[in-house]
Amino acid sequence: MASISSLLQLLQLQPLWGGGFLVALCQLSLFYYVLGAVLHWGVPLLGPVQGIQEAPRKPGEVARDALSSIGPIVVKAGIWYIVEQLHARGISKLYAGPVSSLYEVAYLLLCIVLLDYLHDAWFYWTHRALHWRPLYRWVHWEHHRSTAPSAFTGYAFHVVEALIVFANEVLVCFLFPLHMGLHRIYHIATTVIHEAGHVGYELSPFIPTIEGIAALLGCGLKGSPGLNTVQHHDMHHRYPTKHFSLYFTHWDRWMGTLHPKYEAMLFRYFS
Repeated sequence: MASISSLLQLLQLQPLWGGGFLVALCQLSLFYYVLGAVLHWGVPLLGPVQGIQEAPRKPGEVARDALSSIGPIVVKAGIWYIVEQLHARGISKLYAGPVSSLYEVAYLLLCIVLLDYLHDAWFYWTHRALHWRPLYRWVHWEHHRSTAPSAFTGYAFHVVEALIVFANEVLVCFLFPLHMGLHRIYHIATTVIHEAGHVGYELSPFIPTIEGIAALLGCGLKGSPGLNTVQHHDMHHRYPTKHFSLYFTHWDRWMGTLHPKYEAMLFRYFS
C-alpha cells in the first residue's frame, strides 16, 4: 500500500507535468543519463553480471550513443509539451485531479496494462516499418551502428525515428481517459525499458512492469516466455531481421520474426 500511496502522491506532484518544454526536457535528460550511468557503470560494480554479447564494444561507442540520444530526448520532451497543450485546451481524453478511491486506483492499473500492450504493438509495427530499406538506410541505421549496445543506445537514434517511435504518446491521449500524471510517469518509465533492453547483460526476469512482477510472482526465476528479455533485443542488433517487439514476444511469435536460437538460450542465466 505504501508504493500505491507514493504513486498517488507523484500524480499530484508539480511540476511533474504542466511546467512546459524546458521542465520536460530537464526531467527526461536527468532521468535518462542518471539511469544510463547506473545501468552501465553502477550495477556491474555491485556484483557480477551475466554478459550476453558475443563481441566487445568498439572504442567510443558508449560516448557516441550518449551524444546521439540528445536529439530524441529533445523530441520526446517536445511531445510531452504537446500533450500538456492538448490537456490545457481540452482537446483530448486527458484529465487531472486527485485519485482517492480504490476504483480510481484500479483504473490507473488497468491503464498501465493497456498502455503496455498498445506501446508494444506500436513499437513492433513501426520498428518493422523502419526496417524497410529506404527508412533503414536513411533513418534506422543510426541506431544499428551499435552491434554491442549499451544503456545509452536506448535513445540513440535519428530524430525522424524519434518522431515515429514517440508519436504514440500523443495518440493514446485520444483513446481512453488518461490521467495527466500517469501519462508523464508512464512515459518516463518507458525509458527504463529502452535503456535496460540495451544494457548488454541479462536483467530478466526482474522486469519493472506490472506483467513482469506478475510473472515473477507466478513463475519465479524461471520467468515467462511471453515477456521480452535483454537477450531478446540484443539479438536484434546482431540479427536485424528478427525481434522487433519491446515488452512482449507474441508479435514476434505470430509474425515469424522470433529467432530460432532464442528459445534455446531463454532464461539460461536465472533458471
